[in-house]
Amino acid sequence: MADARMAEPAIERPGLVATIAGRIVLFACIAMALQLVIVFATYYFDDVELGSLIVDRETAILAEGIHRRDGHWEFRLPDGAEAYAPGSETRLARIRSERGSAIFSNCGDRCVLHLLPEEVDPPDRWTRLLGASKPLRVAGGRAVEIDGQRVVIEVAVLDENEIAMWRALGHEFADHLAVPMSLQLVLILGGSLASAWLALQPVRAAARQAGAIDPLDPDHKIDVSRMPQEVAELGAAVNRSLTRIGGLMRDQRLFNTAVAHEIRTPLAMLQLELGQIDHPRARRMEQDVEALARLVGQITALGRLEALERKSFAPIDLAALGRGVVASTGPWVYDNAHSIAFADEGAAVIRGDPGLLEDALVNLVTNAVTHTPPGTRILLRAGPGPRIAVIDGAGAYRDRTPDGRSGDRLGMGLEIVKRIAAMHGGRLDLAVDPGRRTVATLIFSAAPRQPSGPPSAAPPPA
Repeated sequence: MADARMAEPAIERPGLVATIAGRIVLFACIAMALQLVIVFATYYFDDVELGSLIVDRETAILAEGIHRRDGHWEFRLPDGAEAYAPGSETRLARIRSERGSAIFSNCGDRCVLHLLPEEVDPPDRWTRLLGASKPLRVAGGRAVEIDGQRVVIEVAVLDENEIAMWRALGHEFADHLAVPMSLQLVLILGGSLASAWLALQPVRAAARQAGAIDPLDPDHKIDVSRMPQEVAELGAAVNRSLTRIGGLMRDQRLFNTAVAHEIRTPLAMLQLELGQIDHPRARRMEQDVEALARLVGQITALGRLEALERKSFAPIDLAALGRGVVASTGPWVYDNAHSIAFADEGAAVIRGDPGLLEDALVNLVTNAVTHTPPGTRILLRAGPGPRIAVIDGAGAYRDRTPDGRSGDRLGMGLEIVKRIAAMHGGRLDLAVDPGRRTVATLIFSAAPRQPSGPPSAAPPPA
């Protein structure tokens, strides 16, 4: 049926933006890993380049401890340069000003063995390998400018481990690879996510429109006028599918309604003819014809249900609706040895289709008469608020009528009522207290206003 929408189970799916972000980060990590391998291979297997890298890093660390105060040079070992403390056997350092005066030295006479002679004017950069195997032993120097003056820093690394080498490689990777690539990753990731988010806005808009489509409103389609071409093509395809589905639904409604109307006339004539026959078998046939007539009425109600367009909804006073149903069904109820009354307990006004809601209440009254013993009192109660109920004083909803035959052979009565309630944003609540009473309540979700006038009431059924 058109309005039998089943709630799909929620499925956790990653968003497209999250997927793009994850893939960008993944490939960035792979690229950084490859760069790390390239950097390591470039320097580790080239002793000359690696030696220069070690000298540059060690002299840069020592340069952080050089200061000039009151025209004099001062030096304090910076953090990370503790290996250059005076008396060190594995790390030698000598720092000289441009004029050749010593600012710091921890090697004394040993400086002559590995560093340039003091009388030599050192170049801006020099490196000399002291061994041809790992761990690498290297000496070198570099000139730096501090407070506008040239300072020469010379070092000799004689470690039996590779701490200096790994520190130089780590700094090279962090300074020249990790930081630039991280900035690029942030920019690329941010730009890609922003672009993907903006590009997906039309898709989200189309999804919201598709979720709000009313299958009973033939004019309700996805608006593709301001969507990009790719999304507009998807929306147009959905609209074409909706048009085809709507055509099939209309054809089905026309067929069901036509069949029901064609059958109702001969059934009415058959009931008249049977009423003229005075025979017990004729009475039994009348009951069968009556049950068939109810079935045809339900098929007609289904046709009306599927043909409904919600844009035709209008305000409905539930109290007035209940009074009308009691007035129209009262004679039939009393003919079947039951009684019916109405009570208004402050019913609200809702929006809906009066004919369908009347069909729902008539179905409930018919069920109450059909499935309860003779003499049962039935109450149609409107209110309080946006609800209306049919209450019987028997509490015995049964599958069969008292004479043993099925009252609703296809079980469509309550299903029709449930669908009508769902179409109006409500539900059917059925509560059975065996042997005492049954309460079938149509509960709606909103009550725009209360109807005017004092409520009338009738005593509930015993």
